[in-house]
Formats: sequence, C-alpha cells, structure tokens
Amino acid sequence: MGQLTLPMLTVYEGPRLVDHDAVKSARSYREAVRLCWDLRHRKNLPKTLLAQESGIYASHATDYLSDDESRRDLPAKHIAAFEVSCGNRAISQWLAMRANLTILETFIQQRMA
Repeated sequence: MGQLTLPMLTVYEGPRLVDHDAVKSARSYREAVRLCWDLRHRKNLPKTLLAQESGIYASHATDYLSDDESRRDLPAKHIAAFEVSCGNRAISQWLAMRANLTILETFIQQRMA
C-alpha cells in the first residue's frame, strides 16, 4: 500500500480579510480605500507613518482618504503596501468583487496560471 502524503498547510500571516458585507458596502474605489483605512488594525497610525510605510507622498495621503471624488486616487502600485500598513485587504477584496471573482476563485485562477 502506498503512503498518502498531504501538502503542508500554511498559515496566512498577512493583512486580514474584511467581512464581505463591509466590502460590498463600498460603492467606489475611493470608498474601498477609505474602508481599508477605517478598519486599520493600528487605530493610532498617523497618516505620515502610513505614507512612509506605503511608499506614498505624505502630502497625498489626505487626498487618497478624502470624500471628494475630484482628489487624486491611491495609485495601484501602492495598494499592497497600503493594505499591509492598515492590516487588512479591503481594497484587493473590493477589486476582486468588482471583477466578479471571489477570493477562492481568485486563488484558484492564480494556482492554474
């Protein structure tokens, strides 16, 4: 009889996932960015430190988190670092939802690619 080997399970140690209903409540990319900020793990995180950790200009952080749609948006290349600083994946989840993909479907597609 052959020995059955199972792949090692890995524990995800990155930013946490956000409740689906919370992500669904964001109606725009800007709202998803603000949701990520509102749900940040470190509530005392100043925008200047967020900017430093995310690689964004400190003077632009206020624009990215503004309700005003005419202000500049968080550039896509900074999403991952922004989420790491905030401690959640709200923006990535919102983008996946907009593409009609669930997190599991996204993971499956990445594995198949």
